[in-house]
Amino acid sequence: MQSLIEKASEILKSQSVPNVPEEVLLLQAELNFKYPNTVKVANLISHNPELLAGFLKLVNTNITSEDRKVQDAKAAVNVLGLDEINNIFLSSGMVTVLDATPSEKPILVQGAKCGIAAAELSYWVFDVSRSEAYMAGLMQNVGAIYMGRHDSEKYMEIFKSQQAYPFSGYEKEIETYHTNHAFIGCLACKKWHMDPDIYKAILFHHDQDFAKKNQNNDRVRHLTALIMLSNYIVVEAEDDNYITQQLKTCRDLALKELALPENALNSARAAVNKWGNGMGLAMGSH
Repeated sequence: MQSLIEKASEILKSQSVPNVPEEVLLLQAELNFKYPNTVKVANLISHNPELLAGFLKLVNTNITSEDRKVQDAKAAVNVLGLDEINNIFLSSGMVTVLDATPSEKPILVQGAKCGIAAAELSYWVFDVSRSEAYMAGLMQNVGAIYMGRHDSEKYMEIFKSQQAYPFSGYEKEIETYHTNHAFIGCLACKKWHMDPDIYKAILFHHDQDFAKKNQNNDRVRHLTALIMLSNYIVVEAEDDNYITQQLKTCRDLALKELALPENALNSARAAVNKWGNGMGLAMGSH
């Protein structure tokens, strides 16, 4: 594994990887206080109009139980509470600064759909919050953006094959590049100060042995399983003719870890169908 990480680090260092927006870092610092100042939190979120717009879009597709949309950061803080604010603002902020090209945007859109499914499924997972599940789904393939920039001619075909063949396609990527997008994504998310359990789950989301390798960390197992199951649900929602045995294996491995009721999958499918088309990087809703 060490050589895979070293190669991933080499590829990442050869490219221009954006820093976390200053507003996000300041927000994280404020939230780390024992008693964060909610007025200051709202002001930090509002400071950059572009970041605020992405943040409010994410918030407003997560609270449809409300009769009215959240119009400003102060209202968002009141509705969501401080525990969810950091992950949502970080998710929207990183999507903004990643500066994805038109050919790269489908990677983030696919991730956003998976985030919608994962967020919905998290309702039944006691140790994963909605925003954590969304972030894991959204950012799972961010490493593919940097792999694609590393090899613009051939990489995307290898990556696309993993939508239907998550295990054999993953191995082909390793054989070709001596690393893969999961390792690069893990390193990038670590640089962006994401929760360690989230970037560890990103590292393992193509690994059939993820449960055994994380037997002492329930949250990593659950987050990884949420990513794997959400990928299955999104492929199923888009075209169930592409459901392969490998995708079914992904589903079964995830269900074994999560022990979800049957209506959980139906709820996630409905959320993807409702929010996944035309919503860009939305979050979905119960």
